Amino acid sequence: MIVKGGPGTGKTVIALHILALLAGNKKSYNIRYATKSKPLLEGVKDRLPRGSKAKLLFSNVTQFIPANCEPNNIDVLLVDEAHRISNSANNQYTPTDKRTNLTQIQTIVQAAKISVFFIDDKQAIRSVEIGSSQLIRECAKEYNADIAEVELKSQFRCNGSDNYLDWLEQVIYNEPVKSSFKEDEFDFKIFDDPQTLYDEIKRKDSIDGQSARLTAGFCWPWSSSLDENGDFVKDVTIGNFAMPWETKDTITNIPKGYVKWYEWAYKPEGIKQVGCIYTAQGFEFDYIGVIIGPDLRYDTEQQCLITDIKEIKDPMLKRNAAYFDNYARNIYRVLMSRGMKGCYVYCCDENLKEYLRAKIRDRK
Repeated sequence: MIVKGGPGTGKTVIALHILALLAGNKKSYNIRYATKSKPLLEGVKDRLPRGSKAKLLFSNVTQFIPANCEPNNIDVLLVDEAHRISNSANNQYTPTDKRTNLTQIQTIVQAAKISVFFIDDKQAIRSVEIGSSQLIRECAKEYNADIAEVELKSQFRCNGSDNYLDWLEQVIYNEPVKSSFKEDEFDFKIFDDPQTLYDEIKRKDSIDGQSARLTAGFCWPWSSSLDENGDFVKDVTIGNFAMPWETKDTITNIPKGYVKWYEWAYKPEGIKQVGCIYTAQGFEFDYIGVIIGPDLRYDTEQQCLITDIKEIKDPMLKRNAAYFDNYARNIYRVLMSRGMKGCYVYCCDENLKEYLRAKIRDRK
């Protein structure tokens, strides 16, 4: 089964609801929820009571290889964030005696009687992650599996404003901007400096029962060690504004008051660090702050948004120049659709700031 849906259409919620229904069934189905996203996996497990056996139902997709399970050993395998599926089923931690020549999609289809892929084809952000509806269809046909597809159209994030998401996609992908949204429909604001943006995001996060995070495009270095004082290096610098990225996995002696990189989205301490696409993808917050880096600009002569690979600091993206333009746009589409109530942005490019302001000026 392929369940397609854009941001906020409830893919993860539906996957977890199905998991709960099947786990409570008297027939004792062998079921699993799997995703490549460690932050999402750990975030869901963190919500479960300590010692809960339900945690055994959650796995990384790389677990489902022939060496670990017989074909059709799983009754139902729910694969979330399927657009993040890698080409190879092996990873750097796969022992030599357990490695396989099959792709990750092939191993998943082999492992389960029913595989359910929850996917958004516009969330591809790096070349090593090749999950797509078309590849899943091709693999299913290869194994003579029946294919069923469901498309989730209504969304529940962004205050349920399909208008905002339509507007966002039209702007990001240089399509004719025909959609618009009202101020009371979704809280979208453009800030003149990043510090004011962060102060407002921090204030929103301090309200009881409300969550907010600051994110940015990967246009600043990500330090792999602490500074000489044992503190995080404030890599994200714009004028007088300076903040550290979320904790890199190479830093094991985390300063007091901070959390591991995959805990940034769901632990309260995450508000003190800037998140990137790899930690924010798959999560939602009441308010999301987005620093749009110099990798996305508005060209006044061409009158369109352009991307600049020279501004990116992500080594994985820099290796894929041919696909960078699409990946960069996908990244900002993902980041700017994480908010349920509002999205606040700061643009490093002055022309882009004025362009966005012009596109929302007629709201009422």
